[in-house]
Amino acid sequence: MHGIIDIERTIGNADSEFPALYRMFGGYFHQDWQDEHATAQAAAAAFSREAQKTTVNAALAEIVSLQQMQLPDDELGRLLTEGFDCNYRPRRDGLSNAAWLELLAATLQTPQGS
Repeated sequence: MHGIIDIERTIGNADSEFPALYRMFGGYFHQDWQDEHATAQAAAAAFSREAQKTTVNAALAEIVSLQQMQLPDDELGRLLTEGFDCNYRPRRDGLSNAAWLELLAATLQTPQGS
């Protein structure tokens, strides 16, 4: 990506710039996500299993777009928390935000049984 990322604008436009991720985080990583899923990987697997294939593929493409932005990890964390209202905190599991996005992408790429 060319130039400097305006993180405030990116946070404010997360729903329109990354609609599939916005939907996934809102639906599977909401404030009570742990009541429904034992782990973040289980929540991601549920999204992969339950969402339409086109939505899962769009989420994967949006993860690639996020990675290409090369945001510092603290800004990526703000985007996840403030822009996507994601209530999973990767640091609690010893992961950086960027490392978690890698794991999330890998989970979404793995076929999930019903």
